[in-house]
Amino acid sequence: MSLIGHNSDNKKPKLIIDITDIYDQRARKKKELDFYTKELEKLMTKLGMIQQEIGVTETVIRLIENEQILDLQEAIRQKRRLEED
Repeated sequence: MSLIGHNSDNKKPKLIIDITDIYDQRARKKKELDFYTKELEKLMTKLGMIQQEIGVTETVIRLIENEQILDLQEAIRQKRRLEED
């Protein structure tokens, strides 16, 4: 805790800082930093998964738009017909 005293040469009060307050503040800030670092790691993982899902979705959309999706049943039927001929 901070205490106020005064300097004999100067009429202004002098602030005396307790070092334990500084250590406590540092410990609190380190704990807070650790918490937010862990939260950031969780968010970064979620962000990566969502970006990957968006990429897959965009690929599917492109394939559909370009009609590159193959109807497997129809492809099997056509292959059987070719093999029979």
